[in-house]
Amino acid sequence: MQSELRELTEEDRNQTIELVNQFFRKVNELELDGVFQIRPRAATKFTDIYFKLLGSGKVYMKGVFAEAELVSLLIGRIEEKPHLTEEQSLFIDLAVTKNGKKKNGYMKALLADVDEWCRRKQIPTMELRAILANKEAIDFWDHSEFERFYVRYRKTITERADALSEQ
Repeated sequence: MQSELRELTEEDRNQTIELVNQFFRKVNELELDGVFQIRPRAATKFTDIYFKLLGSGKVYMKGVFAEAELVSLLIGRIEEKPHLTEEQSLFIDLAVTKNGKKKNGYMKALLADVDEWCRRKQIPTMELRAILANKEAIDFWDHSEFERFYVRYRKTITERADALSEQ
């Protein structure tokens, strides 16, 4: 099957929302801290924000299509870091391949393309976050060219919330 990598457009909005929603549903199925839950309609809001920013030159938003079907996408944004010598990085907010379409090299094609996009824009680094409970994602990123860089910690504040609800 022939595939095409290209920038996402408004015409791809529904398929983009569907694929973002697939990822958000997966995150909500993970056993996390009980507080981290993605809200309903978040996929629509997320997608629409990126489509509004698309012409700014500060957003990478491309997908791989097999025939007319969006099978994989990568969405990221340039982060300004004036306090660091690197000055800018690309933060990957979402990288997902449709269920049943994984292991076809779609994400590798997107990662090669985003590498080239960053080179053209002279962006020296890319970053992303992966939820530890998402073993499939952790395994993918551990076997990619990305390296673990720092650890992010999370603490849920329960006592304060319980005390407020009693008042």
